[in-house]
Amino acid sequence: MADADHALYYSDDLMTNLQLRYGEGMLSPGGAEELGRLVGSIDLSGKTGLDLGCGLGGYDTLLVADYGVGRMVGVDINGAAVQLAARRAADMGMADRVSFHAVEPGPLPFEDNSFDFAFSKDSIVDIPDKAPVLAELHRVIRPGGALLISDWFRADAPYTPEMREWATTGDETYEMASLGSTAAELAAAGFAEIETEDRGEWFVAFCRDEVARLSGPLWPTYVDRFGEESARRSVKNAERRLLLAEQGQLLTGHVRARKPM
Repeated sequence: MADADHALYYSDDLMTNLQLRYGEGMLSPGGAEELGRLVGSIDLSGKTGLDLGCGLGGYDTLLVADYGVGRMVGVDINGAAVQLAARRAADMGMADRVSFHAVEPGPLPFEDNSFDFAFSKDSIVDIPDKAPVLAELHRVIRPGGALLISDWFRADAPYTPEMREWATTGDETYEMASLGSTAAELAAAGFAEIETEDRGEWFVAFCRDEVARLSGPLWPTYVDRFGEESARRSVKNAERRLLLAEQGQLLTGHVRARKPM
């Protein structure tokens, strides 16, 4: 979706809706399990990290609590989410190690070589022109530092009609890239040691579970909180994502890279 629309799209109701599905502080699927798979054996203890598209900061607090990150700086164009993220981190006693900033689309407000690593979860999919963003991440990471991305990707195959409709029409549209094209753009930005991991099989299972939860145990909560029409729309959207995942058109994936010394 366009950057300006992105800030408007994440209303209070939507942020509540997504947290009911994905967990407190989470606006996208995966949680601690997928974060652990993305980080792998990389040692982040004591390091300073940047989170591009931090949302409510759930992954930032996990990185500090579970991986010993010394300090996380989250940025997002959604000012409301940033405020909630800061409040949540303070409530958890992490205000001295996690900070959040609302930013405008464009160059990041940080000096060159400011961070030991950069992280992004399901945010770059919203950006039409990805090359400048990846170049900015390269700029602000210190030599030898890591880049960790988990996001939604498209298949290399042409869109099915269902995928074209989902990605390009409606209230929310996406600027889809494939894992391969993302790796190529990272190389062009100057990154090395680029690794990609297709998590499509996991995503199919997750989508099936999401449909079951939304139409089952979560249904009364959704009807009470959002109304029956909105609850039905949430189920329908989850069913559409499941179809696309089963087609192999929509997948999640992990990308790791390093800025050369």
